Amino acid sequence: MTGDYDSGEHTIQEVHDDLKIKGINHLIIPSKSHKAEHHKFHVVIPFDVPIYSVKTYKAIASKIVEEILPGSDPSVTDAARYIYGSPENVDAVSFWAGKNFEAKSQDGLWDGALELEDATGTMRVASEFDKKTAIYCPFHEDSNPSAFIEYSEKSDNWFIHCSACGETFWMEKEESYLDRVCKNYFSYGKEVWDLGMVNDEFFYEKLGSTKFHIRTKTEEGDEKKQAMRYLVNNKHIRHLSRIDYLSDIGVDESFYDVDIRTGIISAHHKAIPVEVQDNPYVEEYLEDRFGSHLGFIKQWLAVYCHSNYQKLPTLILSGGRSSGKSTFAEIVGEVYPTLSFQWSGNEESFTYEVEKKLLIVEENISDKVSQYKTLKKYTGQKYATVKKKFKDPYQVRNNTNIILLSNELIPLYVSREELPTDSRNNQFFVYEFPVLRGSIDPDTQQKVLARLGHYIRTELKTIYDGLQSSGFRYSIDVPITDEERELFTANTSDLESDVDILINRLVDQFNKSSFPSDQPYYAFVEQGQLPVMWIKNYSPSTRHYNQIVKGMRRQRLIMGEAERFQVDGKRIFCLTMTSKLIEMLNETHSPKVAGVVSDVAGSLFNEEGS
Repeated sequence: MTGDYDSGEHTIQEVHDDLKIKGINHLIIPSKSHKAEHHKFHVVIPFDVPIYSVKTYKAIASKIVEEILPGSDPSVTDAARYIYGSPENVDAVSFWAGKNFEAKSQDGLWDGALELEDATGTMRVASEFDKKTAIYCPFHEDSNPSAFIEYSEKSDNWFIHCSACGETFWMEKEESYLDRVCKNYFSYGKEVWDLGMVNDEFFYEKLGSTKFHIRTKTEEGDEKKQAMRYLVNNKHIRHLSRIDYLSDIGVDESFYDVDIRTGIISAHHKAIPVEVQDNPYVEEYLEDRFGSHLGFIKQWLAVYCHSNYQKLPTLILSGGRSSGKSTFAEIVGEVYPTLSFQWSGNEESFTYEVEKKLLIVEENISDKVSQYKTLKKYTGQKYATVKKKFKDPYQVRNNTNIILLSNELIPLYVSREELPTDSRNNQFFVYEFPVLRGSIDPDTQQKVLARLGHYIRTELKTIYDGLQSSGFRYSIDVPITDEERELFTANTSDLESDVDILINRLVDQFNKSSFPSDQPYYAFVEQGQLPVMWIKNYSPSTRHYNQIVKGMRRQRLIMGEAERFQVDGKRIFCLTMTSKLIEMLNETHSPKVAGVVSDVAGSLFNEEGS
């Protein structure tokens, strides 16, 4: 197999070293137009056995380009290649201490046009054999007829088995009439299902047997029986486990496949195609919008483009109008356009969104706790249930990533107690887009999209291959930005707000020794005990004091159960304060507790009880 490197983004030595590390035998031949400042070269990778099928060769070549020769020309998978000689001043490099690419395990290594020599020395094409016949193995140098060709009724296909190399090689299977007409139909339960891809989107539809026979033109006599028998015997799905919606950067056309054994349908969706090769333009765009976080966003995009089911942090992007945040989200959505979805940000009765890989929440205005839980659920659960109108619910493996956009700096509710302290375990990347400066090019989005197909297959593939995902909960290191700290510290629920006000009052009374004179609260608080009666007296009239206690526990301000404590001969029920609350009380000038409660609100509350 021959791969081509023409972009100049990889050097001969880089590719040579990478293949050596992988232990793959290879020969690298500089192209005729190769130059020291712009490397162009061919990579020849030998197979362990010959391949006698153009179709299978192309499939293997595509796999090699994607997995072994990243950054090479993805279009070079044709079965016939002509290589011009190298410049006289550049030598080829090679490595033969490894192994050849293993092709023998692939199905369909030969087709009916393969010429075979039988035991009598007669040459015949494979399609002429009509029974089991001893032959010389075409997959190695065979001095004796150590192989035979035979037809398998069970597999409905011909194969060659060689006793010398201990391998069985299947023929590229030709489609029968029923194979062709029943290609997209499956038996499931008592129904016939029609599966397919329309405009790169997977669909399924239940059909009655009448429609099935009309569509397959098998309405008459034996044809009708044969078609249904073929479907039940060869394409019956006993149980639909789930439907997986996958991104597949290595395919030119979207497709689906069905694993009859496991009952899993996999829908593979192609990526944005290659148009213009101009990586610096995309790089400049990303650097202009993300500045010092360029490295992070490239890693995020690399994982998004080149993998499935790898957790990524939710992107929370704020900024004024015309800052470009929506343009960026739309650009990401176009990488796999049929797997992106404009979502409300809230879980509803029908859950079309869980089929998708990218959910874009535009101008989020919800600050409910329920939405925060929904976001955590959607990005954390392994499986999800799809509920569609007039369709039976079914399961998918969760592949969801979320970009949330807002003009506000505090676009959603988060639990401030969950402010991350480790960038290796950070669920959100919170970032405010800078104001666009200078003249604005209205064609920026289209220019980036024209260059994106090449960028994600070259620059981002290199980034992805170099990532070390171990040790990171969300695949990559996620910066804890100032915007994220502000989001968490300035966020509060109604209960948290009430607790904040109560604690502000406690701090103020303790520092000023202004507890009611008829109650011995100060002495107990000084001993690290918070009287339950004090909580009852100062809890808002709209909320039961037990809710306040729960809120204080949640913020790790108190611990344990209420017990009687004695100080200065007086015994009252108290809750033990944590070191966190004690430290707040002992600060000389204790600030107001972080939250949405303003200093004014705290002062008013204090004045009310003074």
